[in-house]
Amino acid sequence: DDALEKNKVVDAEERKKMAREIFDIGKNGLYDALKSAPEILFITAAGNSDNDVDFDEVIPSSFDLPNLVTVGAVDRAGDETSFTSFGKNVIAYADGFEVNSHIPGGSHLKLSGTSMASSEVTNLAAKLFALDPKLTPDNVIALIKQGLEPSKENAKILLLNPKKSIEALKAREAKKT
Repeated sequence: DDALEKNKVVDAEERKKMAREIFDIGKNGLYDALKSAPEILFITAAGNSDNDVDFDEVIPSSFDLPNLVTVGAVDRAGDETSFTSFGKNVIAYADGFEVNSHIPGGSHLKLSGTSMASSEVTNLAAKLFALDPKLTPDNVIALIKQGLEPSKENAKILLLNPKKSIEALKAREAKKT
């Protein structure tokens, strides 16, 4: 809206309409791109605004796609962080609070955010694909979900448990033989 006003779109209603059109172009383009690649698993951070990603139309975490996993953040104790965004599409929560991170130059810094949490889910998905390269995104999402455990503080918060997901994969493979 501010950029439109600076470019001499002075009518507030016109700016609102144009802003929505511009937003929808980006949103729809990204949605269509992710949807058109069902063979690729996408993992995204929910966001750090302590809001409902569906209500605020956060992209891509508000997208409901079968090949997309949206991740929220908890602390090391498994308690929801004060900043994590949430919503019906947030299917897994992982540690995203003061995560020891490598930064350019070789230094370390403790960073917090759903981006830190989503990398844990990405790591698990990569391990599952490495253990069985024939897995599809649907299979990996199902295995991740099989490993999720409800938080002791809030049963709606489903915590990532890589060990349980890998055990589910091994059990699946044992059934095949």
